[in-house]
Amino acid sequence: MKSYLSLIPLSAKVHKRQSRMTRICIILAVFLVTAIFSMLEMWMDGQTTAMRHNHGNWHIVLQNVPEDKAEPICGNANVEVSSWYDAINVDADQGYYINGKNAVLYGAEETYVTDIMNYPAEGSYPQDKNEVALSTDAKELFGIRVGDSITLNTPAGVFEYTVSGFYEDDTEFNDIIEGSCVYMNREAFDEVRSLNGVEASSQFYIRFEKENGLKKTIAEMKEQYSLTDENVKENTAVLSLLGASSNESVNALYPLAIACFVIILIAGVLMISGCMNSNVAQRTKFFGMMRCVGASKQQIVRFVRLEALNWCKTAIPIGCALGMVTCWVSCLILKFIVKGEWVDMPLFSVSISGILCGAAIGIITVFIAAQSPAKQAAKVSPIAAISGNAETNKKIVHAANTRLFKVETSLGVHHATGTKKNLILMTGSFALTIMLFLTFSSCLDIVHKLLPSVSDFTPDITINSQDESNSIDKSISEEISEISGVESVFGMMYSIEYPAEIIGNTSTVDLFSYGDSMMDSFKKSVVSGNLSKVYGNSQYVMAIYSDRTGLDVGDKIKIGTEELEVACVMSEGVGSVSGSAVIVCSGENYTRLMGKQGYAMLGVVLEKDVSDSAINKIYNLSEGNVIADNREENDEVSGSYWVFRIAAYSFLAIISLITILNIMNSVSMGVSARTKQYGAMRAVGMGSRQITATINEL
Repeated sequence: MKSYLSLIPLSAKVHKRQSRMTRICIILAVFLVTAIFSMLEMWMDGQTTAMRHNHGNWHIVLQNVPEDKAEPICGNANVEVSSWYDAINVDADQGYYINGKNAVLYGAEETYVTDIMNYPAEGSYPQDKNEVALSTDAKELFGIRVGDSITLNTPAGVFEYTVSGFYEDDTEFNDIIEGSCVYMNREAFDEVRSLNGVEASSQFYIRFEKENGLKKTIAEMKEQYSLTDENVKENTAVLSLLGASSNESVNALYPLAIACFVIILIAGVLMISGCMNSNVAQRTKFFGMMRCVGASKQQIVRFVRLEALNWCKTAIPIGCALGMVTCWVSCLILKFIVKGEWVDMPLFSVSISGILCGAAIGIITVFIAAQSPAKQAAKVSPIAAISGNAETNKKIVHAANTRLFKVETSLGVHHATGTKKNLILMTGSFALTIMLFLTFSSCLDIVHKLLPSVSDFTPDITINSQDESNSIDKSISEEISEISGVESVFGMMYSIEYPAEIIGNTSTVDLFSYGDSMMDSFKKSVVSGNLSKVYGNSQYVMAIYSDRTGLDVGDKIKIGTEELEVACVMSEGVGSVSGSAVIVCSGENYTRLMGKQGYAMLGVVLEKDVSDSAINKIYNLSEGNVIADNREENDEVSGSYWVFRIAAYSFLAIISLITILNIMNSVSMGVSARTKQYGAMRAVGMGSRQITATINEL
């Protein structure tokens, strides 16, 4: 044996059972951190892919820059792809039409549609001034195909073009403008622009070759070419996810992940340190014998530390592997089952940062946790080990107090409080778990309130009047409620910024009406007062809490000639439109105050198995109003909320498991360390039930 450290592998084999719980906790800590940081990286990659798809695969746009200055910038060695870009009639209000439909003209190079925006294409990019490409929607809108001719009507005249292809661009934008986008090459676009007297407003899209250090690259380019912030527009959606944007809002995720890292570190240190303290207490004779054969205190300290780090050789790889497998399974579930915003999650990607963070938590946790037990082991007296009194060298100040409890209970409490360090560590584990449960429960309530589509009263279909007035016939609500598959229907009337007198001061209010069913759903949101007074044709209203326009129970509000009293204050509800105080009354009360009117908005809550024919009936009854089907969006938000909820409680469950393992291991080690004491207790007449009761009090 060249060194006392050579005993570590032998000691690990001999004490494999005693260290099992500790190794499990290291595995759990590594697993948690690996899974959290891997999922964070997968989410970031998925969001980056989604943002590139939605906003384009570019980094910056040069604007208000002369073309002769933009050309050398686009030719810079750091630039991978660039494209000139200009647009006419973006607001669809300048008189550009194809077959009577609005046309928005885009002048762009081929790289813009193929490399930067990545539009799926049918046909080809227009190569000469007599060709154009259109939005894919134009095929159905105009009944045309590749090779057909179209006529573009402009304020300056008519232009004839041949359709060279179609691009799958922004369908929602095409619906808004009720027309199509037209893509032209530089020559064709300049011809239309000059003949119509439109001033050039060229922009230059740029994508850099390397995405590492983008923030520095953009700053250096600004300095090199004397560009201002007005000249450089960032693709914030993409750059913020890459950590390269001046907008750092997305980086708030990293402190959250670091907070989880610290929580796991604390839980791991508390557990492993407690286990190692018990382990050292059980092996005092071994460490005393090492001192007898010449080992110094420093060698004992080094031995305990390296013995603890030796556990990491197997625990860290297992924890990292479990974390990555969990990450892959989670990505599969999110991508193919939850869907929504998670559809771009990558599959079976290996997160190097996740593995490194997992390995780091394992090593750091064990190294910190080993400090105290190592010093404790170094203090073992070699004389006590030789004499056989290694376990009884602790000074007894007083005996167990048996005046209040039975002897077995008193002994259990005495043993539990006898080792102050283990008591503090175990109490810390309990306190951390309780604190996390309370914190996460509060956070989940906040998230629930921030996501309105997971509320009970969130409509699946909303029907709004065209001019935002109370013009929807109330009979429509009754007819819709009778359709099979409709769970409930509620209507709302409102008057925005209506003149009122609040506590004697002239002001305005946003007045809304709630039906009885909506009021019922808000019963849990009452902060103060009595909601029951607001029902029916009464003189009472409820106020929605706002720090800007605070109303309290008992405040008087005069609308017209009637004086109303605030019966209760709600923590949530409809928000202010104009910035005025928000008050809500019953439908009967609103009709009395404002006269007989229809609804401004109808909300329809559907059953899960509603048929398409029922949906069609709702649309037919609501013809002439603005209808929005929110089912898909509600499902996506609800799915995301449950993902967050499951992740939060899974995290808590594993932290709790670490605490439970800590308790089990500490009790087990404590019993093993006191085997002789329990034998002596049996010898003087204590029964097995009393011994069990003593241990239960530990």
